[in-house]
Amino acid sequence: MVSRRGMPLFLFIAFLAIYSLTAGVSLTRHSLAPHFVYLAEAFLHGHLDLIHVPNPPYDLTPFAGRWYVSFPPLPALLMLPLVALRGLAVSDIAFSVVIGALDVALFYMVLGRLTRDPRYAIRDPRAVVWLCVLLGLGTPLWYCAALGSVWYTAHVVAVGCLCLYALETLGRNRPLVTGLCLGLGFLARAPVLLAFPLTLVLGVQQHRGFQERLRFLLLLALGMAPALVGQGAYNWARFGSPLEFGYRWMNSPELLAGRQATWGQFSLHFLPENLYTLTIRPPLVSWSPLRITPDPWGMGLLLTCPALALALIPAGREGRRAGVRLALWLSIGLVQLPSLLYFNTGSYQFGYRFALDWLPLGVLLVGLGVGGRLRWWGKALISVSVLAHLWGVLWMYPNFNGQVWHQQYVELLSRLLH
Repeated sequence: MVSRRGMPLFLFIAFLAIYSLTAGVSLTRHSLAPHFVYLAEAFLHGHLDLIHVPNPPYDLTPFAGRWYVSFPPLPALLMLPLVALRGLAVSDIAFSVVIGALDVALFYMVLGRLTRDPRYAIRDPRAVVWLCVLLGLGTPLWYCAALGSVWYTAHVVAVGCLCLYALETLGRNRPLVTGLCLGLGFLARAPVLLAFPLTLVLGVQQHRGFQERLRFLLLLALGMAPALVGQGAYNWARFGSPLEFGYRWMNSPELLAGRQATWGQFSLHFLPENLYTLTIRPPLVSWSPLRITPDPWGMGLLLTCPALALALIPAGREGRRAGVRLALWLSIGLVQLPSLLYFNTGSYQFGYRFALDWLPLGVLLVGLGVGGRLRWWGKALISVSVLAHLWGVLWMYPNFNGQVWHQQYVELLSRLLH
């Protein structure tokens, strides 16, 4: 039996093994879009534009005769030591696998904050492990960690930043530290910055006087400032404006580029489709012959991750627990808002990957909803969520790696036997 103190390490090793087995032979090579590896190389040589351009140049931004990575740069910054040692041979897939396993271990530590405080009523250690399984295997984190690529690696890094943020917020809740964590999340996935209501609401509860609350707010802003100023300077140096990320010139598929050119990057026009995709968008069904396949534009969380419905269990009058739930809902709503107006539902994905911008907070709500007493039907919903994402992994893998998932192991066994 693993002790609570040893459980983070156990979970890290277990999920490192699961994600590594899922990635398979791809652990030693680049993903379909290893842009952060190339960006890290550029940074090491004092460039903001790419020295070498990956082929094909999916979602790179051509500007003034140069190629840029528009996405926020934190994953590339984390890769700097690896690229300094091994150059472009660094596998972004292996990087994502390690960070993904670390995410789950960190999330266990976040849940530990709740188990140690009787006001949160999460007492069953087995329920905590089930919640870690939900995040690690019952959400898009599984395939994002195992497949790498510029889009998915950013999500994996952002989940880690959110876990660090929640760990501090549910602990000492020092505004300077929570602001720094949110700023780091912004440098991986920009919407993460909008998760500030959690620290803000708890800060207001902790500090009664106007001056104390004002000081809390100023320190929170100060913590966010380095990331915001740094990203603004980065944008200005590349594209001449602190608010310009370069997405409008991105080398995107014609369909997506046309949508953006017609309605802009953010528009109310996209709200109905994004709400539909977030909640109930079904898989594709053909009747002759009968075949059900995932919709690459996304599928609703109620279908692919039904365990999240446990977050809707009423809190009642529960003091601090109810306040935390309110703060979590506010944070989730704000983080989700930009994606609801975005011109892209997430493109090639299983389920709804943009939810990873807030999913650690959503799983915390599940924990608070069940009160740590995870009954059989709760475990069943988590199991369905895991099976759904296993389907997603098996469906996505050949499209990213050129072979059926199990085929790589058949070939490896054949080589060993001969």
